[in-house]
Amino acid sequence: MSAGYGGSVPATMKAAVVEEFGKPLVVKDVPVPEPGHGEVLVKVIASGVCHTDLHVRDGDWHVKPTLPIIPGHEGAGVVVKLGPNVTTLKIGDRVGHAWLHDSCGGTRRASWRTDASLSTPLQRQTTWARSLTT
Repeated sequence: MSAGYGGSVPATMKAAVVEEFGKPLVVKDVPVPEPGHGEVLVKVIASGVCHTDLHVRDGDWHVKPTLPIIPGHEGAGVVVKLGPNVTTLKIGDRVGHAWLHDSCGGTRRASWRTDASLSTPLQRQTTWARSLTT
């Protein structure tokens, strides 16, 4: 499928997956998600690791996620695909996402699907590493 930003969106991506609580993450190929209504697909360029991710891995958070799950909710990347009714972003926009609400559980992967309204446009001159700290 064409991404329209000078690249293409593959059918699969690498992801670090929690398959069992308290065990090491398993890196494997998973399907690239399709953005739904009001969502965008972002190719992740940089990702932070939050303490929440450790709770997800260990299963000791007050809300136990359903396994398997791809932890992560802090990242920065490029919009590669738009879901229906997205008007605030366009393919090729650089965005950051650092909020748990409506995160589909994933920046420890090559791509993630997120609500467009929760993605913050980044300045072109902002480095990917700096975008995680602002």
